[in-house]
Amino acid sequence: MRDDAPFTATELDDDALATAYRVPDRDRWTRDFWVRVNFVMSLDGAIVGAEGLSKSLGTDADTRVFRLARRMSDVILVGAGTLRMEDYRPSPRPLAIVTRRLDLDPGLRVFAERGPEHVRPFVMTTSRAMDDAPEWLRDQAELLDCGADDVDLHRALDHLTARGLTHMLCEGGPALLTHLLEAELVDELLLTIVPTLVGSDEHLVRRAGGFSPPVRLQLTQVLEDDGTVLTRYSTRNRMAP
Repeated sequence: MRDDAPFTATELDDDALATAYRVPDRDRWTRDFWVRVNFVMSLDGAIVGAEGLSKSLGTDADTRVFRLARRMSDVILVGAGTLRMEDYRPSPRPLAIVTRRLDLDPGLRVFAERGPEHVRPFVMTTSRAMDDAPEWLRDQAELLDCGADDVDLHRALDHLTARGLTHMLCEGGPALLTHLLEAELVDELLLTIVPTLVGSDEHLVRRAGGFSPPVRLQLTQVLEDDGTVLTRYSTRNRMAP
């Protein structure tokens, strides 16, 4: 055990912060893509605030890293539940929505507000769901067949890699993160811890009985801003020597 306190008083400008969060060089990858996960969490482990949204937990520091991680990514992965709950807006950056049942609505802003400046999102789903996909969704998104009855995440990420989208950022929710961990597809976790106690039952990972053995991550970076602690973890087995 070592005492790393107090935190240094060095302020990171935008360039320094970008360097701190740079994706490892490709020769250190163990496959053709890199999956980064970004979450914000309270001191008691809640991933949503009083409004039931992750953004209600956010601080200025968290927002800064959130936006940086997006700029560094080629594509943003999000589960359909999180897309609905957070009511994602259309984006000029590719968005890949993971949904087994295509439980999406044309009134969601990601579809209803999409203009010519926005990228048509991907919807990664099953062949069974694609057979009954509504025309409005086929028009608004590119549907990708990722398995017969369940979304095979390996196949889903291969679809994105084939399109040159190799820097992948997952923004949740916990079900998608759990499935990515089960499939050993997470390369690193950016976890912001905000100095609040919420009392919510919504936590980072949902798995009946837990992981056996537990998933081990390696701490690679710690930053602090006005009580907000910004951590960065890597999965050791996903880094080449």
